[in-house]
Amino acid sequence: MSYQVIARKYRPTKFTDITAQEHVTRTIQNSLRMGRVGHGYIFSGLRGVGKTTAARVFAKALNCQKMMEDPEYLQQVTEPCGECESCRDFDAGTSLNIAEFDAASNNSVDDIRTLRDNVRYGPQKGRYRVYIIDEVHMLSIAAFNAFLKTLEEPPPHAIFIFATTELHKIPATISSRCQRFNFKRIPLEDIEKQLQGICDAEHITVEGDALQLIGRKAQGSMRDAQSILDQVIAFSAENDHEGGITYKGVAELLNYIDDDQMFAVTDAVTERNAVKMLDVAQFVIRNGYDEQDFLEKLVEHLRNFLVVQNLSSTRLVERPDAVRERYQRDAANFSPFAAMQMVDFLLLTQKELKFQFEYQFRFELALLKLIDIVHPQIVKATEPQLLMPPEKKKLLTSL
Repeated sequence: MSYQVIARKYRPTKFTDITAQEHVTRTIQNSLRMGRVGHGYIFSGLRGVGKTTAARVFAKALNCQKMMEDPEYLQQVTEPCGECESCRDFDAGTSLNIAEFDAASNNSVDDIRTLRDNVRYGPQKGRYRVYIIDEVHMLSIAAFNAFLKTLEEPPPHAIFIFATTELHKIPATISSRCQRFNFKRIPLEDIEKQLQGICDAEHITVEGDALQLIGRKAQGSMRDAQSILDQVIAFSAENDHEGGITYKGVAELLNYIDDDQMFAVTDAVTERNAVKMLDVAQFVIRNGYDEQDFLEKLVEHLRNFLVVQNLSSTRLVERPDAVRERYQRDAANFSPFAAMQMVDFLLLTQKELKFQFEYQFRFELALLKLIDIVHPQIVKATEPQLLMPPEKKKLLTSL
């Protein structure tokens, strides 16, 4: 049997397995208990947070025979049983009552007309025919208009679940006819917990800091985190820790710039040390790191200082405890105003670097400019005279 990636192998099959989306799963389960199931739903949110997975679990639950025949199970459990004929067909991919479409590749009026014609036919078994349309924002305006009447007055057996990462692209005429659920970005702690569970199931030893680094790189997407974990497992297969995952190994694979380099920048600013700042710039260039990525992480680094300075706490800083302590200790080295000035400058520099040549020089200059932002040099009125020709200087003196 071919290898199955982690994101598919550990894909949730029940509402309780869906991470950090309790506001969605609880509402859906309550609607199932009460028999108040709508005909149209829109699931929106960041990539990889469980939109399509929740749609599949919902579709599976709608036709679960045990939920339809056992009122006590429906009220107390409200989960697809996974054992009835409908659930088994769904798991095997042979269910005729659940259809999944990719709107990115089926976005024409003809595709919607075909779907509209099929909607008229009732379910082969069970109660509902469920249509899951992924990336629905990719439909053309004409396709949306062709679908409008069907969505407004659907057959009683038809339920539509739309998933999208760009809710604003869906016409108001469509979204107003559906129940809308916004899926949250998954917190770092929940991602770490899920990844730790996967590593335990796969009998892989892993350092806690390594999982935190994977979670930060995923930026709130569980699927991204699981895909990165797949890469890390393959990368760490022959290391010195018997296949265990280490922070160093993850940082090497992801080409991650360590927090020490970020602190080296702010230390150079505090100490007015241009040599130290140029050493950091050379480290980035010499090791082939992307300058834009470095500046982005430097903005996040300064954001952490602003959080500590304004909250007098590190609870919103997603870093190991030792790094949090360093943020707490170094936060007094410059004012919040100076930190905001540096952030504004870095954001402007990121935009300019996209269209500039001589990357190395401009990157070094940008880092050196940070020192001047926090410690501006006071230029004396007489200093420009040093650059004047002697005859002009003599003339000014005579005046």
